[in-house]
Amino acid sequence: MTLKLSISGARGIVGESLTPEIIMKIATAFSDYLDDGSILIGRDSRPSGKNIEHFVGGILSMVGRDVYLAGILPTPTVAVCTKHTDAVGGIAITASHNSEQWNALKLLNKDGLFLPASFWSGINLNDNFERQWAKYDEIGDIEEYGGCVFTHIESVLKLSCIDISAIRKSKFVVAYDGVGGAGPAVMIPLLRELGAEIIPIGNRMDGNFIHPPEPVPQNLSMLSELVKEYNADVGFATDPDADRLAVVDENGVPIGEEMTLALAAEKVLSSEPSDVVVNLSTSTVIEYIAEKYGVEVHRTPVGEYFVSEKMLEIGAKVGGEGNGGVIVPDMHPVRDAATAAALILGLMAEKNEKLSQIVDEFPKKAMIKTKFPFNKDFGLLQDKIFKKFSPAETNDIDGIWFKIGGGFVHIRMSNTEPVVRLIVESDDMKKTEVVIKEVEDVVSSI
Repeated sequence: MTLKLSISGARGIVGESLTPEIIMKIATAFSDYLDDGSILIGRDSRPSGKNIEHFVGGILSMVGRDVYLAGILPTPTVAVCTKHTDAVGGIAITASHNSEQWNALKLLNKDGLFLPASFWSGINLNDNFERQWAKYDEIGDIEEYGGCVFTHIESVLKLSCIDISAIRKSKFVVAYDGVGGAGPAVMIPLLRELGAEIIPIGNRMDGNFIHPPEPVPQNLSMLSELVKEYNADVGFATDPDADRLAVVDENGVPIGEEMTLALAAEKVLSSEPSDVVVNLSTSTVIEYIAEKYGVEVHRTPVGEYFVSEKMLEIGAKVGGEGNGGVIVPDMHPVRDAATAAALILGLMAEKNEKLSQIVDEFPKKAMIKTKFPFNKDFGLLQDKIFKKFSPAETNDIDGIWFKIGGGFVHIRMSNTEPVVRLIVESDDMKKTEVVIKEVEDVVSSI
């Protein structure tokens, strides 16, 4: 079964594993979890989103909730807007980087933060569904809600670590790939506010993804060509719900999603040094930047919730995940492509250098990310991996993690797909490839 319940939400294939019955159970469990009050709902652009938005809105109104339908919005916009309205919770309907047949419900509390694992583990989808519905005169109101985009953009523009006037004076030419997702709803007006000339593709927000939607280098060829054709200063790409940002330099070269967080952290820490929080899968380039500013790096399990929770606990000014997800709590403690884009433009304006020159200042790392089906005992895999590599320094908070020269190995079960994810980083590509092959051999032996 493709349905996945985790801190990343309830994700499945629409009509197969994500059914009306499942959606109803999750929506009503969410309502029971929250205090009294209204709930805000936004969605990405995929074809099933509008139907699910109205279905969820109807369910919530029938249990007595007032509902705001905010339409097509990035997930971080839903989060920011939930916090800045009278809503006691928010729902982002999006399957993020998954293809069109997938969708998901990401649930937010009144502060616009994702719910803890304890909520999801408490849902039993096999129970018979029985509950008390609202009487005819207790049914909640459903209304369309605008203004979320303005709220999000204003929050970004108020960040003290970004010199907005310097960005505007730079008059950057920005190529932007919205893939057909929800990102253009905020990215295009924000870039205009920052004085950029925008060359867009995939900005129709119709859910017809113009290429595989995950913003990884192999999916950015159209953006690379756009950058070169129009002599753009930079290219930005977002996934369908725009919580992740990928970047292409002025030569049309994808710099890798790991560098998004590195560039953003460089900008924030140069203004406001603080400890940094990242997940175990994030490149060790972040350690280089942290050492430069005399701060520490804290690593968490993979999952935005864990990173945000730790950031709020220690007062970190910047953090995130190496998949292009940047979190700046002064704006809002969720991954946000719009904030990441503004920080990178701010860094380029501050240094008055081309993006490729800035990237060249960072240490070079060789990282490979891959995944494979695995339905065996994960504990057995861990035992065999440790026997093979005999690592001196390990971390067991999320799967298998240990250091190697110039980087690390991380093997874990995915939160969003029925696969095992493998990430290897070192200071040399041949070394990384050798380690990948050795891990794959261990898996094959099982």
